[in-house]
Amino acid sequence: MECDWDIRPMEPADLEELIRLHAQYLNYGDGIYAHFQAALADQRTVAVKCVHAGRMVGLDIYTRGIALSGGHPDLCAQVRALAGDAVVYTGDALLVVPEYRGRGIDRAMLEASRERLRQQGATYVLYELWVHPDGRVPARHTVERYAQVIDLGLHRDFYVDFDHYGYFCPICGEKCRCSAHLYLCRVA
Repeated sequence: MECDWDIRPMEPADLEELIRLHAQYLNYGDGIYAHFQAALADQRTVAVKCVHAGRMVGLDIYTRGIALSGGHPDLCAQVRALAGDAVVYTGDALLVVPEYRGRGIDRAMLEASRERLRQQGATYVLYELWVHPDGRVPARHTVERYAQVIDLGLHRDFYVDFDHYGYFCPICGEKCRCSAHLYLCRVA
């Protein structure tokens, strides 16, 4: 497939654009800046971007460890029990701006990220797929690209206290009604 875009590692200098895109398409609030500033400063973070004509049009970020939005210590403990001592990364953010969707950018970023995850020693990736109130799951095809997937179920009202962490939903606002579907995927 011929393309006119490029997949590159994300850098700390990309923070402002990352925040802008995240706030526009995923969620917004005071918690986002500090979270991504720390993530991009961590050498273990796997973060790639898609660039077209000098513009960031996609991003794919994984942080080391088990970390679900809003905490959910019971679910994190369940994932740790399943993974044992294996290295787990959490899929933190995936997006392709609307006018670039359907071009294979998400797949290209995922492949670049998986290679970096392998280099970092990751065995599993934990995905928290956002489920809109209408049932739409924007990143639903992501887990289909893994040979081994453990379905950890659909969790309704997953983001109910998200505002306590400084995050707000672009669909629901302060009191989010969205759900999440969790999956643990084997990297190698």
